[in-house]
Amino acid sequence: MSFELSIALRYLKTRKHGFFAFATTMIAIGGVTLGVAALIITLSVMNGFRTDIQDKTLGIQPHIVLLGTENQSEIELASLADKISSAKEVRATAPFILGQVLLKSAHRAQGVVCRGIAPSQEFKVTKAEKTLISGSWAELESADTAIKALVIGKELARSLGVSTGDDIILVSPTETAAVGVMGSVPRMEKFFVSGVFQSGMYEFDANMVFLSLANARSLLGIPGATGIGIQTAHLDQADATAQKIGELAGSNFWARSWQELNRNLFEALKLEKIVMTLILTMIVLVASFTIISNLILLSIEKSRDIGILRALGASRNSIQKIFLYAGMVLGVAGTFLGSILGIGISIILDKTRWIKLPQD
Repeated sequence: MSFELSIALRYLKTRKHGFFAFATTMIAIGGVTLGVAALIITLSVMNGFRTDIQDKTLGIQPHIVLLGTENQSEIELASLADKISSAKEVRATAPFILGQVLLKSAHRAQGVVCRGIAPSQEFKVTKAEKTLISGSWAELESADTAIKALVIGKELARSLGVSTGDDIILVSPTETAAVGVMGSVPRMEKFFVSGVFQSGMYEFDANMVFLSLANARSLLGIPGATGIGIQTAHLDQADATAQKIGELAGSNFWARSWQELNRNLFEALKLEKIVMTLILTMIVLVASFTIISNLILLSIEKSRDIGILRALGASRNSIQKIFLYAGMVLGVAGTFLGSILGIGISIILDKTRWIKLPQD
């Protein structure tokens, strides 16, 4: 240990002004401790919030969607899926149909988004299978349009007053072939609720239903599919993979990654995290000024000792190091204690769930 560090530690231990010196030292360390703890807790909450939203978004959405396939036949869709699968980054593909319909129960009606899927393929590109809380996906596996089943979001089921096994009417904006006195009429079909899902994202749970791919084609009048969902090997590289898939598919199609489809949401979260980091960093800087003031008081108090050290041959640089080391000890102690406090509170919050947010 250098003599500068040993003298710095001795100065911090023994102060002439007793309790006042001890209190100012503790305040300096405490300020850094609280600032660092607040920074760690806030960043942990923000990171956890972003990760939770990302996981729940990708529970329903695939990593990449290839659009522009509405007029493709089933054979052409299968050929296109094979072409996409040739890319080494692609793990699985699944066609889907997306459209808006009116859902009508015995109690009320509501406009919703319907998603036509082939469950055996869909579950390879999304985590929708794990969101089911009652009922079954089995009825959606059939390609028979005579089986009119749908899986409905939990919040939507609550809003419409339906549960598993209840009948519900879907009204599509697609006109029927028959023309009556009032002209063409919207297509209406009766379905039964085969299951209820809960993704954890209120927008999905309150505004989405799943149908079989065959029933969605019949209801919305789409011969092919709205798009093809794609799961990639590297989630964070979805933008680059989407560009590659778009080039591979051809100029008639375009690919969009999950980052691009949800860019506004995640950019807002990123901006909020940056702003919070800057604000909390300012708190730590303010706490560092307490350390500086403490060192100024220490240097005034030890002015006679400084003179003695200079007389004994200590250089100006050595004197500066003594007070620099004293400040570093206070700063490191505050940072260490703040890290322990911040990580400890973050673990407690994660385990006990003290903070509960409404799903919506």
